Amino acid sequence: MDGNAPLHASKRLAVLLFLVTLCFGLNDTHVSHAAGVWTNEPAGAALVLDCDFSSTPSACGILDVYSTAIRDSDGSAPVTGPGVIRSTLPVNSANGGMQLSATTAQANREMYAGMMWRTNSQFSCLALADKMWFIRGPGTVGFFGMDCTTGDTTANILFSHNSPAIDNSHTCSLDLGLACFPNVNGFRFPLGSWVKLESYIKASTTATSRDGIVRWWVNGVLVGNYTNMNYGEQGLNEWIWTETWAALQPQFQKSVPLSHYIDHLHISIPNGGGGIDNPPGPPASPTIRSATTP
Repeated sequence: MDGNAPLHASKRLAVLLFLVTLCFGLNDTHVSHAAGVWTNEPAGAALVLDCDFSSTPSACGILDVYSTAIRDSDGSAPVTGPGVIRSTLPVNSANGGMQLSATTAQANREMYAGMMWRTNSQFSCLALADKMWFIRGPGTVGFFGMDCTTGDTTANILFSHNSPAIDNSHTCSLDLGLACFPNVNGFRFPLGSWVKLESYIKASTTATSRDGIVRWWVNGVLVGNYTNMNYGEQGLNEWIWTETWAALQPQFQKSVPLSHYIDHLHISIPNGGGGIDNPPGPPASPTIRSATTP
């Protein structure tokens, strides 16, 4: 009998336990609870987070900046309900809402975000941009928001680069091209209903190169597609939810509560998370492939 058999068996067991642990760890990190829902997510994208809001945002690695996110329950939530997160502006209030933040360790050339979302049935749009979620990075703070006005019972989604140092007047509306309205499909969805929202941004090479991409979908249908944008030239590293309801002027305060509900949030980095290096780092250490000695 091999005198080292117990030692070999012990090593094999240790390796087996390591592989099992590794597999569980990979599953925890990369499995999406809503796989198949995000139909416009680029193939092979690296998962950042996939949150079902069955617990607090922090349980998913999301920062609840002001601790104002409200855990709620909605049996109609279509993906992973009934657990949802709610953001509310109370009646006749100048302050309310929530700010959630999810960041990546590095700046990326691309970012994708999908979520299931609805308003309350009483929701009344403001007379200024109804901001919702941001995909942003150093020097750029663009957001996706509701395209509607006070009294509307339906809405669509628009994008604003929201950054004074950027000019997109060649392709979008208003001063400096601040408003990119739907340019593919202008259909509108009813407020109060669950809606699948997907967005994708590819950063432009520079602040003036006009080669960035901004796309968004509503219920799987492409609504906006801009392929000549200036945006995110220093990279994209943050998803933010904030309505910027703080210090609303009296004319924007409402006699009904305004609420947003999120059932599920999915964020990923396409192309394996290809980051950017601004400015470029030092060259790699040289590798000696062969050497000849006398």
